[in-house]
Amino acid sequence: MKTEIIPKVITLLAGAIVSIVCIINGVDVTRSLEFLLATLIIFYIVGCLVKRMIQNILISNSVLRKKIDKQAEEDIDEEKKEDSPSEGNKESESDNEDQNK
Repeated sequence: MKTEIIPKVITLLAGAIVSIVCIINGVDVTRSLEFLLATLIIFYIVGCLVKRMIQNILISNSVLRKKIDKQAEEDIDEEKKEDSPSEGNKESESDNEDQNK
């Protein structure tokens, strides 16, 4: 998943909202640019934190998925090992019964 665009999108959305609010409220251009600059810096930092959190979650999910797959493979191998000796025991038991008759 591409996470590089997350800070950019969050920053642009926050900047657009601040610009629209400043235009609607009739804020002075200099003051609105100060608000916009502060908003862009703050929300870029927030976007970077969100990006890092999402990357950590994706990494931990992939690690967990690998562990689960490995455990499932081990369980399947154990079941196969358990099934093979029991089949051998059944054959030897049937041979013993045939010999007893």
